[in-house]
Amino acid sequence: MPLGYRNLYVFFCSFAVLAFALSAQQKQSEPPGSPILGFSPPHAAAEHQLESTFQSIPSPDKAREWHRAFTAEPHPAASDRNNRLADFVADEWRKQGWEDVTLRRYDILHSRPSSVSLEITAPVHFTASLREDAYQADPDTKNPAVSRSYFGYSASGDVTGDVVYAHSGNPEDYDLLRKNGISVRSKIVLVRYSNPYSYRGFKALTAEREGAAALLIYSDPAEDGYTKGKVFPDGPWGPESHIQRGAITYDYIVPGDPTTPGWASVPGAKHIAPEEARSLPKIPALPLSWRDAKPLLENMNGPEAPKDWQGTLPITYRFTGAVKVHMKVDMDTSMQPYTVAEARIRGRELPNEWVLLGNHRDAWAFGGVDPSSGTASMMELTRSLGELKQRGIRPRRTIVVCSWDGEEYALTGSTEWGEQFANDLKKKLVAYLNVDESVAGASTTAGPDGLSFSPSAVASLAPMLVEASKDVRAPAGRSLYEA
Repeated sequence: MPLGYRNLYVFFCSFAVLAFALSAQQKQSEPPGSPILGFSPPHAAAEHQLESTFQSIPSPDKAREWHRAFTAEPHPAASDRNNRLADFVADEWRKQGWEDVTLRRYDILHSRPSSVSLEITAPVHFTASLREDAYQADPDTKNPAVSRSYFGYSASGDVTGDVVYAHSGNPEDYDLLRKNGISVRSKIVLVRYSNPYSYRGFKALTAEREGAAALLIYSDPAEDGYTKGKVFPDGPWGPESHIQRGAITYDYIVPGDPTTPGWASVPGAKHIAPEEARSLPKIPALPLSWRDAKPLLENMNGPEAPKDWQGTLPITYRFTGAVKVHMKVDMDTSMQPYTVAEARIRGRELPNEWVLLGNHRDAWAFGGVDPSSGTASMMELTRSLGELKQRGIRPRRTIVVCSWDGEEYALTGSTEWGEQFANDLKKKLVAYLNVDESVAGASTTAGPDGLSFSPSAVASLAPMLVEASKDVRAPAGRSLYEA
């Protein structure tokens, strides 16, 4: 029996529920005459039977095993651990019976810290730790492989200057500073992560365009901390030492390897000079915990910032005044190999039409939610599809699955792979299904049934996604759609 396209949506919805330890056997049988969009009644009945067969395979316990395997050690892009995980994924896909398992290498201008430091030089002396605390409740927080604070693709620099608080670092914030007679030119700008939200790379580009010498971004407890509820390890919100790592690449301008814009960075490819790359920031930047940011804010003595710029630290937030810092960022920007693991199961009826499944593998540290919860689900999905293949049940179309590398830096692995196979994708690709996060902190996002499910799709596929959610049961017994 050929495996249909709709199955994959049911399967992905099922794995969102797997993340909450739902047993596959909990799925209630669909009524024999239950209709499916685009299926005749006989084909709908066969489809329901096939979906029922599939949902007897995946195991929550196995999904937990996958998750622990991927989160055992920090594994940022280009690290030895992340490269070993690429081999692990490929080996597992071979064991699962997938075909044409391949490791594809791309030579990427990578970015990782050699050294970082930040200190207040006036009016007091303070040295930022730029590290997160370890907790007895979570032994992984003591892992020495967890890096210090850094931003991927920050420029290197040694900067001393006055600090200006610029709220969220959006253009309108700089407009307000100008109205108050404050320039950030040649200054070090301190901004918050989310108030309102803007991508850190946009904050960096905006600061660069405003003439700032450097950028600091911190997480205020108003958005992620004690104001929201209990903090780690007693709750899900960020504690005082919490640092939100990330990249500040201008990948919304040019995604992928900054030195191969528009073509794949396969071995031997031409690379432009980093100075010519449109996606690389020109100023140094660092992420801070609110504990490291507080001394900068509380020692300012300039004009008071407006009410909507005030955070929830027990201080008065001011635009600027008196605080001078010395900031040093030394980044190693060398060429490093990124690896995309790829496999497929050839389609029975339409082998030249592809359904692409994927998720990235790299993480800033352990990647407990992003991406390893999604990768654990994806690996249990591929195991289940492999078992169906062994039973003689092949997909109607070819399924291609990829474990991307370097997504956190600039959507890199998927971009390079897409550039390498652009012609094939134009001719053959039917749809792409992606899962970065299949589970998130229930206490921050869950509905009344304790389930958080936030799918998205292009308009043409949204009805299928909604329909599939009605065929998967949540732990409370209702359908995922109802929950």
